[in-house]
Amino acid sequence: MPEPTPLIDRLAPSFRSPSLDAVKDAATVSVLDALSAPQFSQWVGRLAQAKLPKPLLAAAIRRFISVFNVDTSEMDAPIESYDSFDAFFTRTLKSAVHPVDPEPGVAVSPVDARVMSWGSVSDGLIEQVKGKDYRLDELLDSATDARRYANGGFITLYLSPRDYHRIHCPVDGAIVGYRYVPGRLYPVNGLGLKHVDRLFAVNERLISFIETKDFGEMAVVKVGATNVGMITASYHPIRTNAGQRTAYDERFKRKIPISRAAELGQFHLGSTVVLVWSSPDARLVEVKRDQMFRMGQRLLTAR
Repeated sequence: MPEPTPLIDRLAPSFRSPSLDAVKDAATVSVLDALSAPQFSQWVGRLAQAKLPKPLLAAAIRRFISVFNVDTSEMDAPIESYDSFDAFFTRTLKSAVHPVDPEPGVAVSPVDARVMSWGSVSDGLIEQVKGKDYRLDELLDSATDARRYANGGFITLYLSPRDYHRIHCPVDGAIVGYRYVPGRLYPVNGLGLKHVDRLFAVNERLISFIETKDFGEMAVVKVGATNVGMITASYHPIRTNAGQRTAYDERFKRKIPISRAAELGQFHLGSTVVLVWSSPDARLVEVKRDQMFRMGQRLLTAR
């Protein structure tokens, strides 16, 4: 989805100077800082969950569908059936939309999303965008956990507003715990990635840790963003952006078995998943920047 042209570019398209660029950058950062306040996204979340009059809600949903080119043929319920915008945004799709790769020894995409970055963990660093890295221990909020992934790999998957916003398990395995890390809620579009260093380690995160036979341990890092009212898990009552100021985690006494493509959680308005695995033998399928993957499509092979 193309980025909107900044207002200052529309007002002065022919004028460029280092001082103007500095002013633009400072203004952009100020706006991003304001948008990243959790309270702003909490307000948007409450609005999205409000029970509006059916005609008004249906009109708003149709407008959203038109603006973002949502494929309504995939929806398993009519527009009029949703009782809030959030219910539409976290909609389920027809079962045939997401065929799941059945081959043993593969991991599938957990979401419908496009590829932002991918590669091996190198010296504890992973790539945010080309030329910008951040630390894995900051992403996971744990140096101990990061060491388990020191020889593994990662892929970053961005969900646009038009996409399906449920998150699924990439593999057969067992959920061994989770970690919730409060933070800011910067947008994860081009502006945010350009102007906010370590963006995915600064924004709010909900991390599911999954033990697997073929890929070692996997961390499915669900990253919040501007307008993400909250992130919820399907295996636990945890919800994000609820005013919590300190990180906390839980390692389950009894692991929770989970199958490939089973639901892990939901973004209540969109964001990004960073998938990290510990096995050095795992191999990504051939990927390109901005390539689209559908949930259930093969993403990794065990070796």
